[in-house]
Amino acid sequence: MINFQIYKNGQQIEFEKNNVHFNDKNFQTLFIFHGLYGRGKNWQTFSKKISKENNHIVVTVDLRNHGGNDFKEDISYILMMNDIVSLFNYLGVEKTNLLGHSMGGKLAMLISLLAPKYVNKVIIADVAPINYENENDHNLIINSLLDMNLDLIKSRGEADVLLSEYIDQKFLRSFLLQNLELVDGKYKWSLNLKVIKKSLNDLRKFPTIKNINKFEKEVLCIYGGKSTYVKEEYFRIFKKFFSNIIFHEIKDADHFLHIENPLEFYEASNKFLNN
Repeated sequence: MINFQIYKNGQQIEFEKNNVHFNDKNFQTLFIFHGLYGRGKNWQTFSKKISKENNHIVVTVDLRNHGGNDFKEDISYILMMNDIVSLFNYLGVEKTNLLGHSMGGKLAMLISLLAPKYVNKVIIADVAPINYENENDHNLIINSLLDMNLDLIKSRGEADVLLSEYIDQKFLRSFLLQNLELVDGKYKWSLNLKVIKKSLNDLRKFPTIKNINKFEKEVLCIYGGKSTYVKEEYFRIFKKFFSNIIFHEIKDADHFLHIENPLEFYEASNKFLNN
């Protein structure tokens, strides 16, 4: 079972079968899927806020080979979808809203198309159902993390200095270093970097789906005006899969729009979920 965190009434809570009822009519459920190199805790602030203000039970997950999960030999969108459906069944979730950023957005789209019985509304954050080209950024990131000699690192500060030799952007370094964990006095990555690197080309793509019905329920795509992941020319591709989709541009944001402009991202998400 993959790791997950649950938020209710503004607090993170431990899951027990008798204290969380996902099909309670007084609450909506929202599952949040992080992007590549992310983890569920990246969404803690958003989850606490929306669970407090809008009667949501929010579940953030650590996707396969990310976060605190046991490492697996493979990662793909189909495998991640199967992990999530197993989690739905374990928790007793009959219907939920989905929110996914980047890789997590592709996962949310796939679940809505292949397992629609579980899905109510969907929020897609800055990603499209297309095959992306071989982005140099991802190659740089994965190779930089693999090249770091963690045996030489005594603190996160030292790790940041070492990583800065490869990656200039401090924000990106801080994001990546959230995956650095101290275990038995030694630092290690909570990411299965070798498997992720092996699967990068597949993760850049959107799975081929044949003879699939369109998802008819409401979908919101929030995208960054400075990002290249979602362009207006992609809108027609979205509409091949989603018959009831709307788009919201955050003009001053790039790919990490939920971090760069958290207020507008939250307000757009909140309005959509509560209409």
